[in-house]
Amino acid sequence: MLDFEDLRENISDFIEENPLLSRIAAIVLFFFMTALVIILIQTSKPKPKKYERTDIILDSKPLYPDGPDIEKDYYHSRTTKESWSDEEIKQWFTPSDPKMINELEKANDRIVNEITGAAP
Repeated sequence: MLDFEDLRENISDFIEENPLLSRIAAIVLFFFMTALVIILIQTSKPKPKKYERTDIILDSKPLYPDGPDIEKDYYHSRTTKESWSDEEIKQWFTPSDPKMINELEKANDRIVNEITGAAP
């Protein structure tokens, strides 16, 4: 059998006689053990991930988020009349006077002159 007391004495004598060599051996042993642990961790197979499939069972009416309600009188499209009635003309149409037409004509002329001012 191996006598651990003799082994311990031999190692302590070696360390006392060769301190630099014993430190280098300890560092190499440390790096070797670290590399061995890293290799064992990297080569081990990863644990398979377990995915559970949950089926959605619709047993009630879906809940819709609150939003603006569309009134019953609101239509996305409507049919228009061929012409306005007399009441609609009085309500919406404003007859133009000659002063407004002259101002509009001058404003339009200014815009045209700015656009075509440098043109030959």
